[in-house]
Amino acid sequence: MQILLAKVSLSAEERVAAASLARQVEDWDALLETAARNFSLPMMRLHLGQMPAEVVPEDVLSRLNEAANASAIRNIQLISAQAEFVEKCLQPLGIDGIFFKGVNIAQQFYPDLGLRPCRDIDILLPPGSIRAVTMKAIDLGYEFVIPRRSGKPLKTKDEFEAALYYRGDANLISPGGAAIDLQEKLDKHSGIFSGLDVFAQAVPMSVGGRKFLTMPPALLFNYICHHHARHTWSHLHWLSDIDAMVNSPTFDRADVLSLADQLGQRGTVEASLEMQQLMSPLASWDRTPETKRGLQFLELCLLNLPGRLDLEKRIAIKMTGGEFMFDWQANPELIRRARWRQMLHIFKPTVQQYDRFPLPRGLRWVYVVPRLVDVLYQARVRTRKRPR
Repeated sequence: MQILLAKVSLSAEERVAAASLARQVEDWDALLETAARNFSLPMMRLHLGQMPAEVVPEDVLSRLNEAANASAIRNIQLISAQAEFVEKCLQPLGIDGIFFKGVNIAQQFYPDLGLRPCRDIDILLPPGSIRAVTMKAIDLGYEFVIPRRSGKPLKTKDEFEAALYYRGDANLISPGGAAIDLQEKLDKHSGIFSGLDVFAQAVPMSVGGRKFLTMPPALLFNYICHHHARHTWSHLHWLSDIDAMVNSPTFDRADVLSLADQLGQRGTVEASLEMQQLMSPLASWDRTPETKRGLQFLELCLLNLPGRLDLEKRIAIKMTGGEFMFDWQANPELIRRARWRQMLHIFKPTVQQYDRFPLPRGLRWVYVVPRLVDVLYQARVRTRKRPR
C-alpha cells in the first residue's frame, strides 16, 4: 500500500484498490512510523483523507494532518532561507546558483508545496566558486558543519580550508536554522554530467513568488533518476518525485531518453520509468523483459522501507564505483571510470581524520595509511551485516 500511496495522483481504479488495502491495515502506528521514516506522510494524508470516513481511524487522520502541516511550514521556511541566501551570499559575489531538489521540485511538479517533505536546500555552484561563497556565508553568520560531527560547527579558517579541501562541498546552517548544501558537481565518480554546461542550460522558475534558476526538465529528470538510484531508492518520496515529474505537462519522454543516451545512462532512466508504472496496483509485478529492471529498482526501495541510513549503506556496499547497483544502468565506460575513480578516492584523506588529528598541508600524506585501513574495516563490517 505504501508504494501505491507514494503516487502523486490516483486514478478511480487505484483509489478503489487503495481503500481496499487500507481496510486491511491492522497496525496503523507501525504504518505511520514507516511512512515517517520514508518521508511519505503528507502524500499518505492526501490519499487517505479522500477515503470514506469508516476506512481510516480519526486519530490517524489527525496525526497525518499534523505531519502534512508541519511539512508545508518547513517548506515555506526553506523557500525564505533560499531567497535570503541568494540575496546575501550569491548576488553580492555575482555568482549564480542552480536549485534542483527539495522545495524546488515540490513547487514545479507537485500539486501542493507541502506534499514533498524537504530537509535542506541543494545549490549547484559554478566550478571554482564554492570557497568564495562559503567564506561570504560564514562572514554573515552561517555555520559550516560536517555531517555526523555531533553538530559542532567549524570555527577557524584552517578548519574551513581543510573541510573544503577534503570534502569538495560545504554544508552550511543559516542563522535561521536551515541546512544548505553547496556543491560544484552532480555525480560522484562517473562524470556522467561533467560534459554538460549546466549553467548555460539553466532556466528560470518561480518558488514562493521569488525567481531562481533550475535545470531544464529533461536534464532534471535525468539527474533525479541518477541521484535516487545512487541512493538505492531508500525513501518513498523519491518514488513520488518520479511519478510527479512523469505526470507533469512539461515531461517529454523522447527528450528525456535522448538526453539519457547522450549521457550514457539510458538503463537507469528506462528502469525509473518502468518503476513508475509498477507503482500502480493495476500493473503486474511479474518479471518480464519490460519490467525486470524496474522491479530491481523497486526491490531496492522495498528493502529500504525500514528507513535507516545504516541499512541504505549496507545495501549500497554492492555498488560499482559508488554509483551503479546494476551493470545495465550505464555505458560500460562510465561504470569503469566510476570504479577506477572510487578506488583512487579511497586513498584520499577525510575531514574526519583532520578533525581527530589536524596536520598542516605538507603532511597530508600521513593520513593515507590509516584511511585505507579504516575503509577496509568498514567494508568488512558492512559486508557481514549485508541484508540477505
